[in-house]
Amino acid sequence: MDPVSSNPDEASAETMLSATAVAYCSTLNEAQIVVSLLASFGIEATIEAENYLRMIGSMVPSYGGIRVQVRQVDAEAAMEILNETPPNASEDELK
Repeated sequence: MDPVSSNPDEASAETMLSATAVAYCSTLNEAQIVVSLLASFGIEATIEAENYLRMIGSMVPSYGGIRVQVRQVDAEAAMEILNETPPNASEDELK
């Protein structure tokens, strides 16, 4: 067990760097696309246990999906990016 730091600055720094799940994907390819999208906005993301997931493959959906994680300090920005919806095309643009 690691000792808990009595320095509040160290404790808050650890919290800011801890991983937070921002997406649950049904396939590894989908998770890799999410990671690439976030990277294009300068947000470092990882796929939890990516190498392990390559081994178990089709069993992933039964375990709740594949988690894409970012640092806690980037979580809000990542969620905004992932929740953006493309603007609807007007009928004139579709003709």
